[in-house]
Amino acid sequence: MHTIQLELPEEIYTRAKRVSKQTRQPIEKIVAAWIRPPLENESEQIHEMLKGVDSLPVEDLVQIALSFVPKKDSDQLGKLLSLQKQRTLSEAEHREAMRLIKQEDLLTLRKAKAIYLLKKHNALPTELTSA
Repeated sequence: MHTIQLELPEEIYTRAKRVSKQTRQPIEKIVAAWIRPPLENESEQIHEMLKGVDSLPVEDLVQIALSFVPKKDSDQLGKLLSLQKQRTLSEAEHREAMRLIKQEDLLTLRKAKAIYLLKKHNALPTELTSA
């Protein structure tokens, strides 16, 4: 491991400090995770998740854009994050939290791609335009 000194914008430092406190991890570990490039297998997962979205019909893109993480998974992640505020998670709990976060991240990327394509086709549903 190597040591370097970084000057961070105030907003990034503040966010890293908040995440560090919430997760009870050193701020250095948080920032390192943010700047670490995705692992090759994660890149492949992302590629697979987005593969074919470009050629889907508008109806399917709308379904993707309006999709959500299953409530059961969302609730489970919420419980794990609450637990993490109280104590250090076990290795199994940490792995499960990371799996659920990755699942949310992949769904978010897929939704973003679908929304981009819907905008491009001028077919964005009103449910997504009214905020």
